[in-house]
Amino acid sequence: MTINGAGLLKRYGFMTALLLPAIFLLIVDERFRSAQNLSNVLAQSSIVGIVAIGMTLVMILGGFDLSVGAIAALSGLCAVVAFGHGDPLHMALGVGAAIGCGIAIGLVNGVLISRLAINPLIATLAMASIVRGVVLIASEGTIYRAQGDAAAITIIALGRWHVFPIAGFFFIGSIILGWFILKRMRFGHYIYAIGGSETASTLAGLPVSRMVIVTYAIVGGFAGVAGLLLLARTGSALTNAGVGLELEAITATVIGGTRLGGGEGAISGTVLGVLLLGVIRNGLNLNGVSPFWQPFIIGCILLITVVVSRRADSGGRRSRAGFL
Repeated sequence: MTINGAGLLKRYGFMTALLLPAIFLLIVDERFRSAQNLSNVLAQSSIVGIVAIGMTLVMILGGFDLSVGAIAALSGLCAVVAFGHGDPLHMALGVGAAIGCGIAIGLVNGVLISRLAINPLIATLAMASIVRGVVLIASEGTIYRAQGDAAAITIIALGRWHVFPIAGFFFIGSIILGWFILKRMRFGHYIYAIGGSETASTLAGLPVSRMVIVTYAIVGGFAGVAGLLLLARTGSALTNAGVGLELEAITATVIGGTRLGGGEGAISGTVLGVLLLGVIRNGLNLNGVSPFWQPFIIGCILLITVVVSRRADSGGRRSRAGFL
């Protein structure tokens, strides 16, 4: 299997350009290369990373999920309500409620897209609005705080094992699960096939509709775990939790080489994309760049990535046409 110049540009070119500032920071900034700061980068990237792993699956399938931030917010609210005062049974119920909430909303997304043939962009955007509304209605705009022993949940997001952040273990677990699904399960092979051509997959007898539903449910489950970590960060379920989470997850996934339109992508690329975004954000913070500018910069990165990806795709098609 050969990779033409356009394919190399798409897969490595923009990522290499993003690596340059990270390498520069490692060389010139002592604050950046300290073990404590690198640990902070991993901890801060973990929530986005968990969602991005799920987003990789659904984008390889050929879809999008713009509801993951709202799902994370509702999952955190469900968890903190179920926690009560933190006895072991209620803590377990809270974890189950968060992940179960995410999976349930993901199932609804999948049914809307596969059974009712609603465009994924429209379906998940509408679901994001609905779920945000549910959060506001259920909480009445107030903050729900973890009570009693449940307040110790903050150790999940803020605690460390030696220097390694505990939140990083959740990210690593998500990486392993995502890799196993894509590379070691027939389910993963089906995802690639459907993303490459849904029509051909249907003609080949693949259960396309069921695959779409299950994949969106998995993405919802990842968002539910992210909601737990967002809750753990402050010990509170915030009504605006997860705002912008979908943008960062999609940005990291696209930077990592997942093709818009489906059929191509890898967990390893997404992980690198997540860490690169974390490095860029951390570098901006260390150098005093206003947080008001940071979403603007992240948005520009996504736009440039999409442009480079599309140009590489069109260049690859021209090269193949000329060769044939």
